[in-house]
This record gives sequence, C-alpha cells and structure tokens, in this order.
Amino acid sequence: MLTPVERCPWCGSRITHAKFVQVQEAIRKDEQRKLATVEKQIQERLTKEFAAQQAKLDAERAKIAKAVETARLESEKLRRKEIAEVRQILQRDRDAALLKKDAEFARERDALQKKIVEMSRRVSKGDEVAEGGELDLYDALRGAFPEDQISRTKGRASGHLVHDVRYKGKSAGKILIDCRPRAAWQSAFVKKLREDQSEVGADQAILATSTFPAGKKELFVDSGVIVVAPARLPAMVDVLRKALISMHVAKLSDAERSDKLGRLFKFITSTGFKRKLAEAADLAGEALQIDVDEKRAHDNVWKKRGTVLTRIKNVLREIDTDVSAIVEAPSSPDSGGKVLRPAAFRVTQ
Repeated sequence: MLTPVERCPWCGSRITHAKFVQVQEAIRKDEQRKLATVEKQIQERLTKEFAAQQAKLDAERAKIAKAVETARLESEKLRRKEIAEVRQILQRDRDAALLKKDAEFARERDALQKKIVEMSRRVSKGDEVAEGGELDLYDALRGAFPEDQISRTKGRASGHLVHDVRYKGKSAGKILIDCRPRAAWQSAFVKKLREDQSEVGADQAILATSTFPAGKKELFVDSGVIVVAPARLPAMVDVLRKALISMHVAKLSDAERSDKLGRLFKFITSTGFKRKLAEAADLAGEALQIDVDEKRAHDNVWKKRGTVLTRIKNVLREIDTDVSAIVEAPSSPDSGGKVLRPAAFRVTQ
C-alpha cells in the first residue's frame, strides 16, 4: 500500500501526510499565539488611551466645576450688592413716599368730604343716589373690553360713549352710553337718549347715572333705555354685548331680535338678576381690597423679585445667544456637514 505524499507548507519539500498534518498543527498554534500577542498589545494600547482620555475629561470637568463655582460666588456677591443698593434706594425714597402718600390722603379726604356733602344734598331732595358716580367709565370699559371699539360722540349727540361690539373683526352691534354727571334726576334724560340712539344708529342705549327717581334704585328699564348705576355699567355692558354677539352669529330677524331683547330686559330687571349683580359687585370689591392690602404688604418683596427676575432674564438671554452662535455657525470642512463635538469630549478611535 502506497503512503500519501504531501508538500511541506514551509519549504515545499515532499513529506508524508502524517508529517504534513503535524506541520499544519504547528502553523495553526503559532498563528494563534501571534494573534493572542497582537490582541493583548492592542488591548493594552486601548486601555492606556482610554485612561489618558478619561484623565483629560476629569481635568476638564474639574476646570468647569471650578468655573461654575467661581461664577456662583460672583453672582452671590453681585446679588448681595444689588440687595444692599435696593435697600439704600428704598430707605432714601421712604420719607419722600410717605410725604407723597400723606398729600394724596389729604386730597382724597377732601374729595370724599365734597362727595358726602353732594350726596347729602341729593338725598335731601328725594332722589336716590347710586354708587360709582366717580368712576371713569370710558377707561373702565376700554380696560374690560379691549377687543371692542369705544369712542366719544361728537356733534348733536356729543357727550356719549359709543361701544362698538366686535366679533371676529366685524361689528356685532352698537351700544350708546350716556354717562354725563347730573345733579338730579329728570325723565327727559331717557327721551333725549332715545333720540340720540336713533341718530347714532345704536342697537341699545344705556343711561349710567348716580341719581335715580324716587322709588328706583341701581337698575331699571324706561322706554327701552337701561338706566343703571355707574358701578354696574361694565357688568351690564357685558350682558348686552354677549346677547348682541349671539344674535349676530344666529343672524336673527328684526322681529326675533326684538323678542329676544324684550325677554332680556325682563330678566335684567328681575329681583334675582339685581341680587346677583350686587353680589358680584361686592365680591369684586372684596377682591380689589385684597389686592390693595397685598400690594401694601408686599411692595418691598415685589421690588426684590423684579430685580431677581431681571437678572434671570439676562442670564437666559446670554444662554440663548451662546446657543444661537453654536447652531448658526458654519460646519467645519473636515466634519462632512456633521456637527462636531467639542474637543474635550471627542473619543480617540
């Protein structure tokens, strides 16, 4: 039987098959040993590089932490300085503010005494006197309904307010308001306002007055004109404008609008509506007094808070500027259009 003959992988000479197998096994083991050595060297190099990169990152973190702490200390120092300055300003202004408050109190006291004398005179004549006669109704309505157009009339019907109710940029109806001050009640006021309403082309008319006829108080309807105390005018206008907008959206006919308004007048002259209106006004007064008391108690706190909020806004603006500078800056030519990481956070491959 012939023995198989192979070529030696190393030298190319003829060898037996068994010898060939031994040579191959020796080559395999040698290659495995070399591969293990290379892998070990690569692992050691990567470990050293990772340790060096980690040390660099730790150094950067320590540097950043130190910078943050320095900034915090500087900010705290600046804050204390600003607080001291605010306290000095408040201390300097305190006497002047007290003198100003005393003068304002004296003026308010004199005005109140005049109003008391005037109200006493009206009561002695038998007229009912309603609250809110001192209100600036033009400013009150503009503040309550900023989306509407409120103007003063001119010409024959001058001295009135025209409240143009707006809905989606279009007029939904007009309310003519007579709020001129009067010393005593006269039924001619209603007749004259009806004539002015026709001339102006208003949908509704309101007479805001602090004097009422004997037996009437706060709110009543006379010949289609709503007579109301000045303090109740914003609430009454709110009720009317909602009704006008609803009828405008529903596109009601004149007959339907007349029927709806008649039912509305019946409702607003009811005892229940008057009670709710008075209750809402009382609650609004209580809320306003709470705001006044809170403002008096927290003036200094608000000033300090305003200073801090201004500083926060400035810091956020600086952050936004830094971010915008990074985002809007052109990419590096070597990045291929990609956003580059800061050098301190790149990992060496």
